[in-house]
Amino acid sequence: MREKQKKTAPEIITPSAGDTSLPKAEFLGKGVPVFMAGNGTVDLLRIEFVFPAGQVMEDVHMAASTVSAMLTEGTLHHDAASINDLIDSTGAALTHAADKDTAGLVTVTLTRKLDDVLALSAEVLFSPSFPENEFRMLTDRRLQAFLTSRQRTSVIAREAFYEALCGGRSPYGRITTEDDYRRLTTNNLREFHMKHYRPDNMYVTVAGSDPWKALPVLEKYFSGNGADKWKKPVIPSPVLETSAPGKIFRDVPDSVQSTVRIGWKGVIRSHPDYQSLQVATMILGGYFGSRLMRTIREEKGYTYGIGAVAGAFHNIGYITIMTDVANAYRDQTVAEIRKEIEKLRTIEVSEEEMTLVRNHMMGELARTFDRPFSVADAIRGIIDYDAGADYYTRLAETVRSITPARIMEIFIRYFNPAEAWEIIAGSR
Repeated sequence: MREKQKKTAPEIITPSAGDTSLPKAEFLGKGVPVFMAGNGTVDLLRIEFVFPAGQVMEDVHMAASTVSAMLTEGTLHHDAASINDLIDSTGAALTHAADKDTAGLVTVTLTRKLDDVLALSAEVLFSPSFPENEFRMLTDRRLQAFLTSRQRTSVIAREAFYEALCGGRSPYGRITTEDDYRRLTTNNLREFHMKHYRPDNMYVTVAGSDPWKALPVLEKYFSGNGADKWKKPVIPSPVLETSAPGKIFRDVPDSVQSTVRIGWKGVIRSHPDYQSLQVATMILGGYFGSRLMRTIREEKGYTYGIGAVAGAFHNIGYITIMTDVANAYRDQTVAEIRKEIEKLRTIEVSEEEMTLVRNHMMGELARTFDRPFSVADAIRGIIDYDAGADYYTRLAETVRSITPARIMEIFIRYFNPAEAWEIIAGSR
């Protein structure tokens, strides 16, 4: 009988610091910064225009997301059908989105179609017409989707968490209602757009095989428009009204399963502990081999998936654990989560487990900086959240050097059970 060999973790293989450095900006005529991420062989470019035009900037709730959604519904020169025809004829893709802090337009195009596609991009960004009929149809569709979402336990639990973290009057914690859809007008949209969608209030990322080809075309359509010289956009820091920790239950009648969400207040991206928190949450529930996946999914069979994340808005950070379970297992699931956290607060992680986590995270970093589109996403995260140009270099160093003692310190400091919100959304 062959003797069973002792299992050992593989050697850590990490990218160099140079692999995690970010490119310097090029500048258009009036100082609009353009960040280039070049790699790959496919003749394809992804160009993203980013504005500080998220929910945090709203005077009227839902203006940010609705302006973003209406950009391709009509301009001063083209109606919605014509815009769709132009997009189809170039083989391009135009997508728009607004989140809590920012909004933007992403254009994906073949290099040879740059002029046509960027001309259209400039038009939808700076000359939308907000036609009343398209606005009404869009609002009706979004309202129906919203009403349907009231039966999704994951949506209800997420809302409850951000309300507890930030307060119901904060743009980060505000819960949308049916009335919000009904009171919004096209005048609200025009006012929001005029205030925030300006060349002097944006930056651009270009990613692809040869992003520098986009510069002269960007200069043609985005360098001026009468704007003053670019200044780094300022995202406001709204007043937060964090609620006391404790148990929160949201009734979702007739739901066959519950969403369990446990969370804490965290730190913003520029805080010295933020990157250590990334490692700690990875160990807890950040990848398939994490503590929670092994215990809750593999051993107990309570859920198909469970995750832990440390993230941040512009002026507040958060830590959250989330999973969906059958109603019968929700109490057991909470108990097992608490057990795993207590272990990490009292017993140091083994070097074998640390090595596995380091390899996983360094592999993710290597993949990020090997693909131009993900480099562009990394650039955006750094600019939007003032994380520092060397953020990923520092993250790589943290992953390499963090010790089991430091991991335990992080869990003791940020994962105190007495300071947690324990949220369950499901049927009684």
